[in-house]
Amino acid sequence: MRDTPSRLREAAERLLAERGAARISLRDITDAAGANVASVGYHFGSKDALLDDVVRSSLTEMYDQQRARLAQLPDDAGLEDLVRAWILPTFATHAEQDETQRRRSRILQDALNQPSPAITALLAEMAAPVQRQLLDRISRHVPHVPQDELRLRHTAVLAALGALGSDAFATMLAGVEPDRLADQLVAWILGGLTAEPAGPRQTS
Repeated sequence: MRDTPSRLREAAERLLAERGAARISLRDITDAAGANVASVGYHFGSKDALLDDVVRSSLTEMYDQQRARLAQLPDDAGLEDLVRAWILPTFATHAEQDETQRRRSRILQDALNQPSPAITALLAEMAAPVQRQLLDRISRHVPHVPQDELRLRHTAVLAALGALGSDAFATMLAGVEPDRLADQLVAWILGGLTAEPAGPRQTS
């Protein structure tokens, strides 16, 4: 039989993917893990700390995948290849993902939509190196876009990807073929990144 911390993590991961953090009780986790309520406090300190631990694991996996995909691309990689390396690790329904990866993607999307203070800090710490590298490589393809506007476009894409994980969008996109949806997202992001920058405001 697996040790108690592992069973608690597995139960929390499954419930996070199914319901989201806001709809999980401590009793839900311990019942699913076959553990007593006190075990969460003993091993993790609190329910929130356990959930953060599960999200941290998924975040680590996602950023490791992004780093690996970017590292595999040559220095002269095209913009579309960079965009795919960026978004596919966060894309929950991509055909390459198995059930465990899809579950962790749903957890990530829930965490990005409603991050706890601990996860907000972790996101800033883990994302910064990857996003700096990504923006540096993207900027070579869009020299006409000022850096501040490129950062705005990058942030807008992150927000849109997070929104796609919401229940409303999941229902709307349920019938869309996964690879087709990925291609459509890539095309939309490419259009946004390469668009002409906003001009000066006209005053009347």
